[in-house]
Amino acid sequence: MGRLQLLDCTLREAPIDNLMWGEMNIHKMIHGLEMANVDIIECGFLKNADYIKGSTSFQRVEDIIPFLKNKKKGKTYVALVDYGRYDLKYLSEYDGRSIDAIRVCFKKNEIGLVLDYAAQIRAKGYQVCVQHVDTMGFFDEEIIDFIEKVNEFKPLAYSVVDTFGAMYEEDMLHYTGLADQYLSKDILLGFHAHNNLMLADANAQSYINKMSAHRDVVVDASLFGCGRSAGNAHTELIAQFINKKHEEKYNIDELLDLIDTVIASAQEVTSWGYSIPYFIAGIYNAHTFNVKQLLKRHNIKSKDLRGIIELLDDVQKKKYDYALLEKLYVEYFDNPVADALALEKLSNTFKNRNILLLAPGKSVAAEKEHIQKFIDEKKTMVIAVNNVISGYQLDYIFYSSTNRYNLRKFQECAPETKVIVTSNIQGAIEEDTTVVNYSSLIKFGWVNLDSSAILLLRLLIRCGVEGVYVAGLDGYRSAGDTFYKNDLETGVEDKDRQELTRENTEMIADIVQTNPEFEIHFITQSEYSKALE
Repeated sequence: MGRLQLLDCTLREAPIDNLMWGEMNIHKMIHGLEMANVDIIECGFLKNADYIKGSTSFQRVEDIIPFLKNKKKGKTYVALVDYGRYDLKYLSEYDGRSIDAIRVCFKKNEIGLVLDYAAQIRAKGYQVCVQHVDTMGFFDEEIIDFIEKVNEFKPLAYSVVDTFGAMYEEDMLHYTGLADQYLSKDILLGFHAHNNLMLADANAQSYINKMSAHRDVVVDASLFGCGRSAGNAHTELIAQFINKKHEEKYNIDELLDLIDTVIASAQEVTSWGYSIPYFIAGIYNAHTFNVKQLLKRHNIKSKDLRGIIELLDDVQKKKYDYALLEKLYVEYFDNPVADALALEKLSNTFKNRNILLLAPGKSVAAEKEHIQKFIDEKKTMVIAVNNVISGYQLDYIFYSSTNRYNLRKFQECAPETKVIVTSNIQGAIEEDTTVVNYSSLIKFGWVNLDSSAILLLRLLIRCGVEGVYVAGLDGYRSAGDTFYKNDLETGVEDKDRQELTRENTEMIADIVQTNPEFEIHFITQSEYSKALE
């Protein structure tokens, strides 16, 4: 049986801004992992940026020394570098006081350069480990060819990495089996899993069972799965598995103490773990940044998220081209229609009329008397945005959200109220509904580029309307309720409200600047009134 080692990568993998753990927590973590008898402790990143105390993103190995005053015999202390993102001028000669080894990860286009870089690290006295970013993104022939060069280089370890958490057991066995077949037995074979498909621990355990019987292996994990997006294999679960099935060597109580203290404090400032969006990223072996960007559109459904990611080719799935995502988002939902006659009819209806855009903010209830008096005095045509707004006589309701449109069946609405929908609305559309092109109302450059009120303003301009009054478009509050009815709340987190308000303000300002003949008048208080300044 080969030697089986556990590497904990919590201090590097954590989704904490700037890896700002705090000095005391770093001390606790390293000491606790030592006491738990974890074999390899990854202390953090090496990066070019100046070091900030309390972070595990280090510039120089000397920055790590204060945390390694009492290095334990038999343990290996490591840090990771991204090839091309760390200038080796910052790397001092090895003197035994800091880390012992440096792990170098690299992308597909860097495969021909990384070993020269690794050689420069080893020339300074450090052991070196090498690992792909996204092993599944390499052809078998590329992996075999690289491993032959690795055998000549003889690093401490070579690892297979499931970067996007997309490997099923047969995938893991294929890539680790390929490495096992061609990698010299005197080089550690490693495996690093992510948990998008909830398979990180199962794959790690299967890997251990398959490989440790005949060669030295290392498996990466993090406490409580702590890691960006869906997280990693769990150190405590893998340690318990090894204790139970292979060799009693790890102190589980020490790991649990770290989870109760250090990891619990991390959970107060960040989060990680399995979710449907990360599951979708795993299905397509796609970068989670693509998913996160699309999730900023807060009403997107999981099936639509999946449909958009599916439109990306294999290369695009690994990148994060946000302009491309915007384009695909619009194309995915668009269902072009010939709307010239509809626009002409609306233009004739709106001609020479005072129009009130009525949005469902809290002010439509709080200032109802004022709004109704305005409607009566100005004899306005009232167009509600995305909702049947109770207590008002509505001439039209404009829908650009399928979710909101589907709520109509549960709401009371006067039979004379007409409906306008954009062509992205999915499902059956009622008869006598006016349908206008969705994509013709879109302007790129913002994340929430299809905000319903913005699309309605652009539709009015297309119909030749010269101005509009606005009520109920209050803007997202920094906290608390935004809509006049609680069941309309969209679940936007407080941290995103300010960004949504900023984007809507910018889009309204853009409408005013590009259409100077079009006047907007807010008759209730609105965060967006500053767009008119």
